[in-house]
Amino acid sequence: MRLATRADAARVADPTCRAYLARFADASADLLATMERFGVPVEDEADARARRERVRVLRAELQGLGARERADGKSLVWGGLSPACERCRTGVRSVSTFLSLACDRSCWFCFNPNQHDYDRYHCAPKDWRAEVDGLAQALGGLDFTALTGGEPLLFPDETLAFVRHARALAPDGHVRLYTSGAQVSPAFMAELGKAGLDEIRFSVKLDEPAARQQAVLELISAAVGSIPCVMVEMPVVPGTEDAMFQLLDELEERGAFGVNLLELCFPLHNAEAFRERGLTLVREPYQVPYSYGYAGALPVAGSEELALRLMRRAAERASRLSLHWCSLENKNTAQIYEQNGGGALDIPPYRFSPRSFFYEVVRAFGADAAFCLERLGDATVPLEADEAQAMVAFDPAGLALFDPRDAETHDLWLASAVIEDGEGGRRFREVSASRIEADDLARGRLAGEQDSMGVAGQGGA
Repeated sequence: MRLATRADAARVADPTCRAYLARFADASADLLATMERFGVPVEDEADARARRERVRVLRAELQGLGARERADGKSLVWGGLSPACERCRTGVRSVSTFLSLACDRSCWFCFNPNQHDYDRYHCAPKDWRAEVDGLAQALGGLDFTALTGGEPLLFPDETLAFVRHARALAPDGHVRLYTSGAQVSPAFMAELGKAGLDEIRFSVKLDEPAARQQAVLELISAAVGSIPCVMVEMPVVPGTEDAMFQLLDELEERGAFGVNLLELCFPLHNAEAFRERGLTLVREPYQVPYSYGYAGALPVAGSEELALRLMRRAAERASRLSLHWCSLENKNTAQIYEQNGGGALDIPPYRFSPRSFFYEVVRAFGADAAFCLERLGDATVPLEADEAQAMVAFDPAGLALFDPRDAETHDLWLASAVIEDGEGGRRFREVSASRIEADDLARGRLAGEQDSMGVAGQGGA
């Protein structure tokens, strides 16, 4: 699929369709104009097309080598996957909190200042006990509890207290910790393991002095012997391919479980650091443009491509190190799942998509609407037809009756909708329209809602 553009709105003959598409095309154009004002270049259309094609080829190669696509392509996995990453997609019965947003690093890509209440907590403690206990009561228990920051290991005693409290609160739950490896001894990893920590995720900074990188690697080695799951989680910076190859090899030798390869994002500040590195922003940052709350902001072009090359190398070498490409879009899925109530509404012809977590409907106008009604025939597919507007809207399940060639000769639009708070209270609103293409119909990805929802095993490795 591809998002509706102003060119689409201009070419269609049906006036209702033209107005409908223009609404979403204008929103996409406004987003692009906003991005261009931040001071980091946005890739041009030709570069964006070329990058998308390279990514498409890499993804096909990886899947041929045994990698698994998840979350409608927002995530890709080689090897195993942390159960916390699986649950992150919906965020059900999960909490991620912090002791403080204080940190001993000053990373050029850090998006901590975008977090809610940053000014309040960047140098002050948070009442995490009250927050965790309150959420556990409200949600009927917690399955996954995480401590992030800032840098939690600036407060080692409080970090241990958090792990013990989370373990006591949910004896069978999963407890994890995020750290850049602040100044604690390797022996502290054993204390975390004894306290009940299930998983630790280290951030390795390739542009830090070698001695500091080595100190983090020594903590990783110590953690491997004390904590069940030891990972690295870090953004993939274009231009660091050789250093990343070396890091992945060393992590495999040290026995780490895997690496979450995060999409590098521009946090809407520190633009000069991104320009100095020759970085550009992805031209169309979202499959569905919307107001997402995750603090990461805007994806950087080339991050995904490098991550996939790293995964391809691992797959070709049958690496024991699990790799997970986690895009910015993957970080947004829990928001949409919660906002849309996990599909609790029954509002045909819209259907809640387990692939995207949006409510979706197919729309067609004018002669294309008449064609769709003929295609659907007497099938029991939920639909609404408006003869006056020459428009039809139907459940995406009806696409199973269409041939891929139909998308080459007729305009079929997939509309995505959300539940949200508006001026008049709760409302249901369409937020984007994308043209359905032949490949979408050939793969049955909209009609069948194919997606990998479960935690897969050590595929291919």
